[in-house]
Amino acid sequence: MLFQNCPLMFLKPAIVLTCFGILPVIGFAVAPVVDNSKAGADGPHVFYRGKNILVKTIERRDTANFVHTKLYSKREQILLTCSLPETGDRFSFPIKKRLRTENDFYDRPERMLVLSDIEGNFPAFKMMLTGAKVINDNFDWTFGDGHLVLVGDFFDRGLNVTECLWLVYKLESEAEEAGGKVHFILGNHEVMNLAGYYDYVRKKYMENAALIGEDYSLWFDNHSELGRWLRTKNAVEKIGDYVFCHGGISPMLADSGLDISKINEITRAYLGKDDSKILDPLARLVFDTQVGIFWYRSAAKNQITEEEVIRILAAFGAKRMIIGHTLVPEVTVLYGGRVVCVDLYHDENFRRGFMKTLYIENSFLYTLNDKGDKASAFTVVFNKKE
Repeated sequence: MLFQNCPLMFLKPAIVLTCFGILPVIGFAVAPVVDNSKAGADGPHVFYRGKNILVKTIERRDTANFVHTKLYSKREQILLTCSLPETGDRFSFPIKKRLRTENDFYDRPERMLVLSDIEGNFPAFKMMLTGAKVINDNFDWTFGDGHLVLVGDFFDRGLNVTECLWLVYKLESEAEEAGGKVHFILGNHEVMNLAGYYDYVRKKYMENAALIGEDYSLWFDNHSELGRWLRTKNAVEKIGDYVFCHGGISPMLADSGLDISKINEITRAYLGKDDSKILDPLARLVFDTQVGIFWYRSAAKNQITEEEVIRILAAFGAKRMIIGHTLVPEVTVLYGGRVVCVDLYHDENFRRGFMKTLYIENSFLYTLNDKGDKASAFTVVFNKKE
């Protein structure tokens, strides 16, 4: 490999050997910050009740919240609208005709924008997507045949989780019509919410759940549109010779014999189940809070050897692994370009008036900011044998 013009953080791998055992599947690290949020604009929320489809939306007018409820008998009748009174943003979209399980493998496109850990920060999400020309000011897809890769954790901490999810849902259909693709890959916060672990859910959502008369546990279950949609998603995808996942692939997971398709199959089979119900050893490995694919941090922390990374990638026939989950100040390149970390301090960056993330064009990796400015990361030249 040849690396040139590399402003990104490029670190030499530390020679640190680690050994893990299988720990409890769900666990938490640090308590969330003080939360003074209250009920407010939210939705729409789509629930299936027998032969009927119930749509509930909370609108904010002046200082009061109003719940709007509509009943439908057919999906084709439904046009949903998201409104954010804080920013004045608004977008509408139809319910999908049907939901399909995502593929495990995709050809590598010419352009990919990769973003992770938005955590309900809709204004920051919008800033990055408009700056990258993925969407226009009307929230329409403008990225053509490019791919938008979202590497998990759109839930929790922020106050516009619902709107972020619906925007992704909307853009998926528009991208496919244009020959592009939106990849929404599950992170640990998606897994926690679906499994009933709400330690990081803001008070706003619990108050909203009481307001619309739908317990928060029902918002993303298998009788809701967003819940059904999330259950079509993957834990890991391979796009060209890149592997994308949230936490990372550990040596233990790579050595387990599970391939990408099997990991995704296990994820969908157990998504939404309490950890006490996950008894199969391989399923427990996938969901493990230390070495599982949603939680693993050691590669991002530069705590395994380069030989281990090479072995991990070889197990999945990949040249590079791109991950979120572990915060880094800049897009961070590790292990000779084999691991790229993209979980930046989005909240802090947004407060300072900018956003940035990873942009991939052919064999070139860049950082891209909300003004559309690219900074060359490094050039990768593979020899002919590869």
